[in-house]
Amino acid sequence: MKVLCQGKELSDALSKVVKALPQKRNNPILEGVKLSAYGDTLTLFATDLELAIEKKINAQVLIEGEIVVPGKLFADYAKKIEEEQVELDGTTITKLVIRYLESELQMKSLTSDEYPLFQEINADNSFTILKKDFKEIINKVLLAVSVDDSRPALRGVCLNIKDEEVEAVATDGYRLGSAKALIKKNGIVGKLVVPSKSITEISRLIDDSDETVTVFVEKHYIMVDLFHTKIVTRLISEEFLNYSKVIPTSFETTVTVDKQVFEKAIDRASLINRNERNSIVKIDVKEKEILLNARSEDGEINERITAGINGKDITIGFTVKYISECLRAIDDPFITLNFNTSTSPCIINSENGNWLYLILPIRVIG
Repeated sequence: MKVLCQGKELSDALSKVVKALPQKRNNPILEGVKLSAYGDTLTLFATDLELAIEKKINAQVLIEGEIVVPGKLFADYAKKIEEEQVELDGTTITKLVIRYLESELQMKSLTSDEYPLFQEINADNSFTILKKDFKEIINKVLLAVSVDDSRPALRGVCLNIKDEEVEAVATDGYRLGSAKALIKKNGIVGKLVVPSKSITEISRLIDDSDETVTVFVEKHYIMVDLFHTKIVTRLISEEFLNYSKVIPTSFETTVTVDKQVFEKAIDRASLINRNERNSIVKIDVKEKEILLNARSEDGEINERITAGINGKDITIGFTVKYISECLRAIDDPFITLNFNTSTSPCIINSENGNWLYLILPIRVIG
């Protein structure tokens, strides 16, 4: 293999595909990026056997062929030569020679014989959605993905594909996030559970434009096709939680509050016990106010916020992290907090019903 290409295009492509490299070093071949030069295209491909990313760039192919090179080293070095035209010479089986200006780098290489093949996905089953909408619903729920290996299904995001919309859901058992978006074209109905690493990279690679993106679905895989970039991920086979059963639909108390005011008050109230293992805030809802209280050995903080309140007074406590992370993911100017009892979940949602967060309370004393 021998090609000429632009350093900037090469570096940009590598920065995308190396996201699929395994986090743990356990298989030398998977630590590499596969380069394939055919026709007038250089194809870069990386996989950890769960996530695969393929990126194509224009190139002048002098000698066709394939080679595997150390992925992270290659990507880091490519950043240093973005302004140059680059020659990649892999005609020697054991090394890749990178030439630019009057300089060169020799990098060890492997043959591509044992490198996994890119998983092609049947195009029959798919749904199409605006890029910005797909990116938004993913980002709205990623914060709630579990890190507990004992419940594999909760280590991913559930995509519940319906006739006219797709709902993204994630939960770690203490909180739940749900976000919905309309589908432009649909050829599939069902639930898929996408590993958190994979769907995070999908979100990063999708821009927030009004263009559409098509997601292709097979039994064990999905593929997102972004013109010159393809992302394929293996799905989690375990069944996701029946989350609709844990989301309350009626409430004793409803509070409407300025999101930014509430978020700043929560952040200030949490300062006093931020060094403790669990930073807890107590919320008193009464009359036309929300009272926030946090205390520790260092002192006590009280915050008072004006809000629109409908229903009974309630006192309830929460782990600050769960509230703060939800609020950071919300860009609506006003939010609604819904309560029943001091031991039942709080629901934070939007006026249009496009997203919601469920947060379990924690017992507070005094």
